[in-house]
Amino acid sequence: MKNRNLLPAILLMLSAAACSPRPEIRLDFGSLGNDTLRIECMPFSRADDPTAHMSDTLLLGPDGRLDYTLPLREPCIVIVKPFATSQTIPGGRLWRGKMMLQLYAAPGDRISVTAETAEDRDTEFVISGNSLNRKIQVFNQRMSVFADSTEETAKQMNRAYAEGDDAALDSLRSVLDGIRNGSIEFISDSFRQSVDSEVAPYIILLAPADSVEAYMAQLPARTLDGMFRPLLELTRKKAAEALLKKMAQTRLTAGASAPDFSLSDIDGNNVTLSGLKGKTVLLDFWGTWCHACISGIPKLKQAAAKYADRLVVVSIGCKDDKEAWLAGVEKYGLDWINLREEGSMPSSEKPTVLYNVTVFPTKVVIGADGRIREIAVGEYPEFYDRLDRIMEDEQPSAAEK
Repeated sequence: MKNRNLLPAILLMLSAAACSPRPEIRLDFGSLGNDTLRIECMPFSRADDPTAHMSDTLLLGPDGRLDYTLPLREPCIVIVKPFATSQTIPGGRLWRGKMMLQLYAAPGDRISVTAETAEDRDTEFVISGNSLNRKIQVFNQRMSVFADSTEETAKQMNRAYAEGDDAALDSLRSVLDGIRNGSIEFISDSFRQSVDSEVAPYIILLAPADSVEAYMAQLPARTLDGMFRPLLELTRKKAAEALLKKMAQTRLTAGASAPDFSLSDIDGNNVTLSGLKGKTVLLDFWGTWCHACISGIPKLKQAAAKYADRLVVVSIGCKDDKEAWLAGVEKYGLDWINLREEGSMPSSEKPTVLYNVTVFPTKVVIGADGRIREIAVGEYPEFYDRLDRIMEDEQPSAAEK
């Protein structure tokens, strides 16, 4: 009898969902000229699941306008990428952060965006019809000061790394720490001033991992149960993982024992790092979605061929579903050991956590003795000069032969 009473209620809920208005976005990008847009949609409830993400490539009308109805009936993240502001790179297309538009849309939202450009400055997006996105835009504009400073300092660090200037690297690390501390203070002040505002949950998405729980505890119940709830829960999970990475970082020094891990290869065979001890190993953390990773594959192949008799290359696919990973391995011809880290793995067992991988690609060179020789973050040709020196050191002596 209970089931009969429940059926009409279920049908009513389904009917209500079907009638729920979808968010609509009106884009006026006439100032960019006739252009193509890539629009990506990520539902809040599955923001960490690549298989749930949807994308469209659309042409603007002759007047540079486009009315777009989102294919989702739940809150979603919408990213608009104008092709006119991108560049083609090996393996795909690159958009600068400032040239992309990110929106947060809920059912029933009607959001209008106008792109304004000038020859001497970046594209600016003027948002109307949605107060949340306007507040997020103001917050992001103020945060961009720290992002720009970080980017410039990172470039200087890359140059110092390539030149082997350790003194400059130490100085630049101090500069980077100062920028990071400034951004943390700004986030803290912004959250304190906006804790009762609709923008508060968004600020938590950018908060340091060790502050997430404290910030969430201050949110009103109505906000915790609001549209951002799925993203807040995901942020909480990622924050806990980030804290584990921070603990791992203290153990990741040259000469330290490389953390062991276990993953399945393409054929379903279990592969452990400890099982490769006695050989020099290069771990390559990558993803099919990572343009920098893909652009570096030719160099990686050259190194693998050069040291084929004594270097074991292990590529670890990250943030990819199985189908995308398998297709990528085949497409790019990765004919060495290929493993994949699954998102459902316990955080404490994930190689990306054990090796504090926060940027892709990240490469880790492990000596035949099972100790870390090098950790390289990003894709830079200079890494292979260092690999040459490591392989020279790892050359077995005549006695060992």
